[in-house]
Amino acid sequence: AAPAAAAAASDCRCCWAFGAMEAEGAAAGMEASSSSSSSSKRPAWSPPPGRLDETAARDRVLALAAGTAQGAGALEAVQGVMSSLPNMKSSRLMLFRYPGLKCPLDTVALNLMEPRWVVAFDMLANAPRPKGDPPFCFGITHPALTPARTPRGENAVPPKPGDVGLICEIVDVYHDNKEERMYMTSRVVGRYKVDRVVGEHPFYVAETSQVLDLPETDKGGEEALLEAEMRVWRLLQDLDALSAKTGEGGKQIDFDMQRLSPDPKARPAWDSEPPPADRRAELFSWAVIRRLGLDQRQHLDAVRSVYTTARLGMCEAPLQEGVNYLAACASIQSATSPDPEAEAGGDSDGN
Repeated sequence: AAPAAAAAASDCRCCWAFGAMEAEGAAAGMEASSSSSSSSKRPAWSPPPGRLDETAARDRVLALAAGTAQGAGALEAVQGVMSSLPNMKSSRLMLFRYPGLKCPLDTVALNLMEPRWVVAFDMLANAPRPKGDPPFCFGITHPALTPARTPRGENAVPPKPGDVGLICEIVDVYHDNKEERMYMTSRVVGRYKVDRVVGEHPFYVAETSQVLDLPETDKGGEEALLEAEMRVWRLLQDLDALSAKTGEGGKQIDFDMQRLSPDPKARPAWDSEPPPADRRAELFSWAVIRRLGLDQRQHLDAVRSVYTTARLGMCEAPLQEGVNYLAACASIQSATSPDPEAEAGGDSDGN
C-alpha cells in the first residue's frame, strides 16, 4: 500500500504543486521586473516592438497591472493564490468560466485580451518556483454549473460550494504585441471541488479539494473493473475494425486509448511516460469519455463520479450504438456492392 500511495502522491503533485511562494516574494518579483523593464524602455523614435518581443510584452503587462482597475485587481488576487500553501488534497485556484466540455488529458487553449486575464496568466506563467516543480495551475468551471456567458441584464452565476470543475496546468504562454493579445496553452490534469469561494473580483477565486477516483479495495471490485475495461476495449476494437471496413468515421482508437489500454500487448512500446499503474484505469475511462460527444448533464455526471467502473459503464451504450450502426452500414455496402463474378458474365468457356 505504501508504494501505491507514494506513486499517487507523486502523480498528483503535477496538479496541485502551485509553489510555496509568499506574497512578499511575489511583490518583490514584480518590483524587480518593473525596474528591469523601465530601464530597457526604448526611445520614442525607435521602431515599434517586434510581434513577439518579450521585453515589450512585459512592459505592457506591467502597464496593465499599474494603470487599469482590472489589472490591479488581478495582481492582488493572483498574489493571494500563489501565496497560499497548497497540499496534496486542497489548494486555492483562480477560476476561469469556460464554455466547452473538457476532460483530463484534453488541451485548453485561451486567446486573452482583457487586462485581468493577461495580468493573471502572465504572473502564473512567470512566477518563480523551485527547480523541478511543475507550472502553476488554474481551474475551469463546468458550463452546466457556471455558464460562461451572462445574458444581458442578468447577473453572472457564481460558483458555489460543492461545484466541480477541471484543473489545468499551464504549458505555454506567449504575447502578440501587434494584436495586444496573450495566447495560453494548458492541459487538463485533474478535477476539483469548490469548498469555499474566497474572491469574486476581478475573477472568482476558490479554495478547492482534489477529486480522485476511489481505488478498488477488494478482489471482487478489481475483477469487476477489469471486466468493464475489457468490454469497453473490445467495443473500441470492433468500432475501429468496422470503421476501416466501411470507410465511415476514421480511426476510432487514438494514442491515449492505446497507451492506457487494459491489454498490455496493445500499449505502444515507445511510450516514454507510461501512466502510473494506480491511475491507468481512471485515465483510460477519460480517454474514451472525451470522444463520445456527451451532453452537458452526462458530462457533469462523469466529472462528479469517483468510481471508474461506473464511468466505464457510461461508455458502453454509446459505443455499442456506434458498433451497431457501422455493422448495419457494412451489411448495406455488402448487399449493394456489385458481384465481381456476375460483372464478368459468361460461362467457364468465356462464351
